[in-house]
Formats: sequence, C-alpha cells, structure tokens
Amino acid sequence: MAEFIGKQVEVGISVEATRGTPVATAAKWVKNVSADVMARAEKVIDDNSQGVMEDSTNSRVIKKWYDGDIAGIVHADVVGYLFFNVFGQVNTTTITGEVRNHAFTMLQNILHPTLSLIAKDGEVSQEVFDAGVVNTLEITATTDDLVRFSSNLMFAEATANTDTASYDTEYDFIGKDITIKIAATEAGLTSATALKAKEVSITFDTGAIADFSFGSFSPDNYNAKLSISGNITKNYRDDTFKDLFTADTSVYMEISIVGETVLAGSNSPQIITLLNKVQIQGWERSGGNDDLVTEEIEFKAFYNNTDAEMATVSVQNLTNAYEV
Repeated sequence: MAEFIGKQVEVGISVEATRGTPVATAAKWVKNVSADVMARAEKVIDDNSQGVMEDSTNSRVIKKWYDGDIAGIVHADVVGYLFFNVFGQVNTTTITGEVRNHAFTMLQNILHPTLSLIAKDGEVSQEVFDAGVVNTLEITATTDDLVRFSSNLMFAEATANTDTASYDTEYDFIGKDITIKIAATEAGLTSATALKAKEVSITFDTGAIADFSFGSFSPDNYNAKLSISGNITKNYRDDTFKDLFTADTSVYMEISIVGETVLAGSNSPQIITLLNKVQIQGWERSGGNDDLVTEEIEFKAFYNNTDAEMATVSVQNLTNAYEV
C-alpha cells in the first residue's frame, strides 16, 4: 500500500436489482469526479460507575453507515443513474440505433431503486457501498465553465470489492448548450423566447431517511419526498420575473441542455427538465454604474394537480437501460 492523491480516487455506480444487495461490477465509472463518501459511526459511552474517579471504562458502536458527496462534470450517461433514484421510475425508448431516451418520472412511494457505489481509494482500499439513495442532486451552469453536478448520497453497508475501473466515451455540456424557457402552458414552451440567462442551478432534494431498527448496525434508506428549487441569473430586460414574484402566478419552465456531439442521425446527448408548476420565491436586481443590470431569481417547483405531476427529466444518450 502507498499514499495517494485525490485524483486517484475512482468511483463506479450501478443500479441494484435488489435493494441493499451490492453490485460487484460497476455499470459506469464516473469521470472527473471528487468523492468523499466514507464510513460513519455513532458511539455511546458506557457510563457505569465502578467506584473510581475515572469517568468511564468503555464505549460501544451503536450505528454504522456511509455517506458523503460526489461532484464533477455532468455527463449524459452517468447522470441518469442519479436521476433514477431521485424519481424512482423510468420509461426508456429507442430513438434510433443505439440512441435511447430515458424519461424519469416520480414513483409515488418511498422504495425507489437503490444504487451501489464502488469507491477505490488508490491502492489503500476498494469497497462497494450498498442500498444507496440520493439525498440531494444539484446541477449548476455558468457561461464560463462546463456544466457540473454535486450529489450527497447515503449508503447502508460496505464490502470489499475488486472491480477494475474502465471508462467509456462520455458527453459533457457547456453554457452554450443550455436553453431556459417559461410559458403559461406546456405547449407554449415550444414557441417561447429563451431567457438571456448567465447562470442557473437546480437542486433535487429527496429528503432521504436513514432508518435504524433493532437487529442491525445499518439503516434502511428511503426517498421521502421530492423538492425541486433553483436560481437563475439573467439580464434585467423586463418586469416578467418581478411581476411573477409579487403575484401567485404559476408558469411552466423547461431547462434544456443539448450537446453538440451527434450520436446518430441528428440526435445529440441531452438532459431536458420540465417543471409543470413553477412560482418565483425570490427576486433581486443588481449592477453597478458601469455594469449590465442583472436579476437574480429564486424558483420552486410545485405539484400540478391538473397534470398530476411536478416534473419530468428526459435524458438522451447511449445507455441501453437503467432498469436492471
């Protein structure tokens, strides 16, 4: 064994066929990632008194689990594994040849498909964490960087693993690939004018629960909710968002990320997020004397009773399927 640096940490991800049963071979190894998923434990002090002045004689482990963050560049195939757990169900269709579209929609129970994560810490340690759920997933984009993600995950147990990392061709995105639209109706998004945005972030929060019970150190992990919120920075060109902020009006919002690479025919890798009911929760404007005036917009998605959903995410890529 030898010391190692952060870039020698490698991470592979898979969907579990059975919740809590680890997958020994990664379906996809994640490129350009930082990861700090690690062992956690909770201990209790034995406070028995034995007639001496010393405060205690022992402690016991009472809970064990694994959690932490992975972060990196958004790639069209890998991000689907995270969305699968966030939403819980997917409908995969063939576009042409090997190009698939994966439409992620909300599963209305707390037993979403779980993830296995293989973590390779240089030559020191390699383990697979099981029963994984996404606690939060944030996607951020600016005009001067690649589109990036950060995800907090929770796992139950870990076992030794020997899988060998291998990396496929992946497809990333930049600010030029992003289009954001709002409209009063879903149909209206097609002809809506794209916002002149400079920055966007969107966060998916599952309210993940780690449930500890008698008979085990480790928890059962559940997806308890879906909350979606975000921020947009754009040029201040009219009062649309200020008016939405000061009213109870709802709009549809679509955030489209469509890459340049042609996968087959005229089809490119893409991530399309449709929010069926958005209200503006915060609004500010800023800009100095010599600067363009911009507005900072905070938005939140809500369940749309008419559509019977809050959001869908469609990912187009070369992954054959996410369901096992």
